[in-house]
Amino acid sequence: MISVAMTTYNGEKYIFKQLESILAQTVPVDEIIIFDDGSTDNTAQIISQLNNPKIKFFVNDHNVGYIKNFYKAISRCSGDFIFLSDQDDIWVSNKVERMVRIMEDTGTDALCTNFSLINADGQEIDRESFPQNRFFRDIKGNVNLLISIEFEYIVYGNIIQGATFCINKTVQKYYKELNNELVYHDHQLLLIASKIGKVIFLNEPLIQYRIHSNNTIGLKKKKSKLLKELKFPKIEPSMVTFLRQLNRVSKVQHYFHYILYYYLRIPSIKNIIKTLK
Repeated sequence: MISVAMTTYNGEKYIFKQLESILAQTVPVDEIIIFDDGSTDNTAQIISQLNNPKIKFFVNDHNVGYIKNFYKAISRCSGDFIFLSDQDDIWVSNKVERMVRIMEDTGTDALCTNFSLINADGQEIDRESFPQNRFFRDIKGNVNLLISIEFEYIVYGNIIQGATFCINKTVQKYYKELNNELVYHDHQLLLIASKIGKVIFLNEPLIQYRIHSNNTIGLKKKKSKLLKELKFPKIEPSMVTFLRQLNRVSKVQHYFHYILYYYLRIPSIKNIIKTLK
């Protein structure tokens, strides 16, 4: 069984195209679980008008936020393979077929892929004009189609677009058990999968990732949240809380090294250390 976990919020402009691309896959999906976080536009009406029995649509009583909303969607999925989806991208027609086959052939627990970029009007954007993180800089020129992703490489920060992910039920089980509302869902899933099993990156673009004003604002909000936590930390950084949870269910090698790293990112502690030099 193949599931898709999607969250929506004021996505009326692009949601139809996204769902259309999912429903037109060469290997059909069995269910699309959508949790809406209180949209004030026509998102719900557009989804309802599709009238497709594969779509299971839920509306939250109140706004719960990005992390918790994806937790609800992923937790509700029944499939052996669970694909993550944003509300505004477009899937390549054989995405599901390619990814399921590779996961079955390799026994991987999470598979993520490359992506192309499109603008608000659906026109392709040159990837070279878009900032690249260290992972995509590192694999540039790599002739291997499948690249293994190790825990040590991703523990310091998420490096791959969550909308490209597919996970298996084992990863979902651990994710539901941890139930962490502080760390972004895609980073959690990668860390869990790489700790309990295997993560592979498929260096092939299987989604068209849309860049537009709303998701650019969303990225800025995420960055602002992270910076705020660094400046005004709680009792412990959110990643420390998550790593402690993960270590309880599957022992993390070099656990205290990673814990120390996240504490040392707090500016007040960094300043204290500087005075000791």
